[in-house]
Amino acid sequence: MAQKYPFSVWNYNIRGDFEPTEVDVWAECGLTVTMTERTFYGEHDITTLVPFLDRANEKGIKLIFNIVGLTNDDYVKIGEEEYERRFAEVYEIVKGHPALYGFYVGDEPTTKEMIDASVACLRIQKRIAPELRPYINIQGASPFFETEVFSGKTFKEWLYDVAAETGFSNFSFSQYEQMNDDAGIDFYFDSIKNLVEAADPANVDVWGCLLLSAHYHFRVPSEYDIMWQITTSAACGCRGMNWFRFYDRAHGPNYHGSPVDEYGYKTEQYYKLLRCQRRFNDHYGELLMSLKRQSTYFMGKQRADYPMFGADTHDYVEMIKAEREAIVSFYKAEDGTEYMVLVNADQKKDGVFKIYFDREKCNLVEVLFNGTKDLPYHYGNTKDHWDGQWLYPGQMCIYRIDKK
Repeated sequence: MAQKYPFSVWNYNIRGDFEPTEVDVWAECGLTVTMTERTFYGEHDITTLVPFLDRANEKGIKLIFNIVGLTNDDYVKIGEEEYERRFAEVYEIVKGHPALYGFYVGDEPTTKEMIDASVACLRIQKRIAPELRPYINIQGASPFFETEVFSGKTFKEWLYDVAAETGFSNFSFSQYEQMNDDAGIDFYFDSIKNLVEAADPANVDVWGCLLLSAHYHFRVPSEYDIMWQITTSAACGCRGMNWFRFYDRAHGPNYHGSPVDEYGYKTEQYYKLLRCQRRFNDHYGELLMSLKRQSTYFMGKQRADYPMFGADTHDYVEMIKAEREAIVSFYKAEDGTEYMVLVNADQKKDGVFKIYFDREKCNLVEVLFNGTKDLPYHYGNTKDHWDGQWLYPGQMCIYRIDKK
């Protein structure tokens, strides 16, 4: 159970903006797999990235190489033969480095040409560097997956075939509407459900590309909002995060409130993100990465077309009294042990959540520190007694169901 939950950020800075010590800033904040500065093939010396990899290895994190010249857009411009030559050349410089996660492929391809180019990049990268994990971000809007860009296939069919052909194993999706209004929250959960259900049969991990700073009409997320995005997406089956964004730009006041401002100073948002990411990985990240999601339910309000949790939903968990909107997911370990994930899905209000379970069939145990500490469920089990677990907005709890 050694794999931490992946936390990454977009990095729009240009090679030369940072020294390798910037890796310390990423690691301190709880990032585990993040992007390098944009490095331009043919203009920048790729070997100058090696000290970043060395530093990342010391800090226990991995890096995604963001090389302009090796993206899906570049593939369209230079063709397959030149793309393959370039990738092999760059790969030889860093081949075998333990801190190298993979190479960035592209962002939100929306035309058939760009989709096909993305598949070609994934295929070439996995053939030359099978141990790496290419990274691509796609659109999160569900209508996009009903278009003809997938050569007559559904997105689910296309994804399964691409994973089988290329061996690629994860992608992220952009979704920011959850930081706008309630309709945006519905849109957010609809995207997650469609993408996770498409990815599961292909054995591909879905990462959320979610919001960390102001963007157009989307607000600067609060600390509750940051944790809410982590826990709700994870409870619904996402297995990683790539935040938009970490660094503010020198020009562009609409983009503001990032963890590092345009003057290079850490902001309050940096420490909010630090607490959320490190707290999540300290308690739940490694455990969740070792489990397989079985089902997800909502309470209090219907979201997307997730089923609602009720009295007959589970054989052992009889009922949950929830003051707020909630997510209830069930996971399994390889040995068959079942876990229940509970999240307060309200963005603004805390509340009491009380679980009723069949004590003749099981014991319910809250797990902390990735399962190394147990806390037996100690609240009363009388249906007319209101006593349960207080959860702040976005707070997660995980319970192990010990069957008798």
